[in-house]
Amino acid sequence: MKQLQVTFIAALLLMTAGAHAQQPTLVIRNIRVIPMTTDTILQDRDVWIANEKIIRITPAAGKRAFRKKGFRQINGTGKYLIPGLTDSHVHYKNYVSVFHECDSLYLRYGITGVLALNGRPELLCHRDSIRRGLLQGPDIVCASPPMNDSTMTAEQAVAKLDTFRQAGYDFVKIYSDLSKEGFNAFSQHAAAYGLRLAGHIPQRVTTMGVLHSRQELIAHAEEYLYSPPVNYFMGNIETPVLPDTSLIPMLAKATADAHKAVSPTLITFYSIWQTAEDVNSYLSAMPLPAIDPVAVTWDWMNSGIPQKFAAPRGRQRMQAAFDFQLQLVKAFNDRKVLLLAGTDAPTMPGLVPGYSLHLELQLLHKAGLSNYEALKTATVNAAEFLHTADQRGTISEGKEATLIILDQNPFTDIQHTLSVNTVLLKGKIVSAGQPSRGRKLF
Repeated sequence: MKQLQVTFIAALLLMTAGAHAQQPTLVIRNIRVIPMTTDTILQDRDVWIANEKIIRITPAAGKRAFRKKGFRQINGTGKYLIPGLTDSHVHYKNYVSVFHECDSLYLRYGITGVLALNGRPELLCHRDSIRRGLLQGPDIVCASPPMNDSTMTAEQAVAKLDTFRQAGYDFVKIYSDLSKEGFNAFSQHAAAYGLRLAGHIPQRVTTMGVLHSRQELIAHAEEYLYSPPVNYFMGNIETPVLPDTSLIPMLAKATADAHKAVSPTLITFYSIWQTAEDVNSYLSAMPLPAIDPVAVTWDWMNSGIPQKFAAPRGRQRMQAAFDFQLQLVKAFNDRKVLLLAGTDAPTMPGLVPGYSLHLELQLLHKAGLSNYEALKTATVNAAEFLHTADQRGTISEGKEATLIILDQNPFTDIQHTLSVNTVLLKGKIVSAGQPSRGRKLF
């Protein structure tokens, strides 16, 4: 018995010594921690960081305890600490010349990870440079170019999978006009190539076809409008006047039962609607960057989007479609569908990289999510979907020190996610002194 006691004490001493052997390189002092493990705030904590990770979270020791210490300190008094945010639907697209501008905007607004649903070789190189530490930017998970060939055969789809695997893509991007044969082949074989499926609901596959497939993520809540059983389209169309909201419970249940994730991108649809109503008024309230990536390719006068919704009936249908999506997202949340915050930025004016994700959180709250639930869509849920929950999405000892310091409490008002004070990427300060006081949509 005595020998067992000695062994236990020796082991305990070794564990204690190991815990304190790792010397911190940074301490965030006296901050309120929002761990996102539960709907709670840990008051007055010191967060100790070393080797890119959180090594300890302790009750605040007070300023005197940190005098003459050999590590960097941040005074977090009165501020709030949340995990870094993920935008689960972005487009670097053809804007190679402004990749770095996008990266800078994402980090400034606390977006430390993105799912890019429009891959190309240049973006894969950019992603790899960031991961090797050659460039500073959000971690990029990259999908293939959109698969949109209405004549694609099963053999052609399998050949694409082999190409995508060799290139290093993470997902295959499914798009609206893809053939049923191509889609079915992607669904059947993608996993064998180490690839996952995300994207639209192809017209030839329909909503139920996607729900019964291996596509894991449906991008855009509006996709449910354009397929059976809803069949509600945009433009100057007379009937039906309103989408059938009685279908919402069935759609939510079917999506939950199929274990699909949904990125509603409400801000995308909202921006199209608002620019159709009054483009100048809507954009004047946006903090447009010095280089607007959209301006590289967007031709407002010749684009089909504003022209399509110019008629009053078209704008009325957008209002009805937006209201339907709000109800649908609420039903998804009630059914525990995994919701991911995404923006589609910067595919059109008003969708500013980084900034728009905070507006998406406001719209998710308007749809009926609590502030905590809305914040989960960009933290916990994103980490779960991207299989990185062991490292990101919550704040706890051993997790990656990718964090945001906010000046205000996002649990009292979701708009306060815009009060970004400091952004840390793997323990390094990448943005500070640029607090973002954005607009409140509602």
